[in-house]
Amino acid sequence: MKTRQNCRMKAWIEPGAKRDQTIMKIYLLNLEDDRDRLAHATAIFADKGLAFERLPAVDGRKMSEAERSEHLAFPAAGSFDLSPSQVGCYLSHVHAWERFLETDAAVAAIFEDDVHLGEDIDRLFDAPETWLPDDADIVKLETCLQKVPLPEKAEGAVVGRNLVRLTGRHHGAAGYIVTRKGAEKLLENSRKLAVGVDAMMFSPQVAVESRPIVYQLEPAICIQDDLAERTNVDKLGFPSHNVPSGTKSYGENHLAQLRYRLRDRSRAFYLKARNALRGYRKRIVAFR
Repeated sequence: MKTRQNCRMKAWIEPGAKRDQTIMKIYLLNLEDDRDRLAHATAIFADKGLAFERLPAVDGRKMSEAERSEHLAFPAAGSFDLSPSQVGCYLSHVHAWERFLETDAAVAAIFEDDVHLGEDIDRLFDAPETWLPDDADIVKLETCLQKVPLPEKAEGAVVGRNLVRLTGRHHGAAGYIVTRKGAEKLLENSRKLAVGVDAMMFSPQVAVESRPIVYQLEPAICIQDDLAERTNVDKLGFPSHNVPSGTKSYGENHLAQLRYRLRDRSRAFYLKARNALRGYRKRIVAFR
């Protein structure tokens, strides 16, 4: 892995640079027009001594309706008619997973460009192979400051933080670590886009082909700008690109609707009962 001294020489590199064998790759998703966000990310990553590779994000607003529709599962039962921004955000993450699997790296850290980084993230990334759980597909580094059902007992610790299994919905895909097998699972789940990328990754209620095993870093080590004012971090006021979708399909006919609603309610009941039996308690994941 590159030393901190070398990382400080250049804060980011363009895709297509000479590939080297590293344990971890760091990717930043950034729209071509968002130079202010890139400047923000460049400064905060350089301050932590971390080099990243900038990946051009997909602007779903510049895609035609036909192009977006090609990717959507809608109107399949349980799917959403995703907004242009949601489609672009999802495809940006898909491209990051594909890019990662083209390398020899064992894991990748993927960030959106409006994140704020917490204490000791450079130490967290020094030797991820020493603390990543063997079965981990994803480690969520971010918090959305919402209540999440979590176990009381941690399954690991690193840089003064706990690693706990994430078994309930926790929005946001602005910062996470993914393993190679995790990236393969996420791509399997993304042949057609049914929900927002964060719901596919971090909501066990959503039906997917390959359920990823997800851990949560607690306290979290990154947070998006729109939540920063609720912490000790100054908000920069970046506009959000993720517009909530408005239309959900429950099926194209009465039989499909009935099947979906029964399956969806059964899944919700199972998850609630499982969390109660295991003693999981809802709490807000802090940022530090």
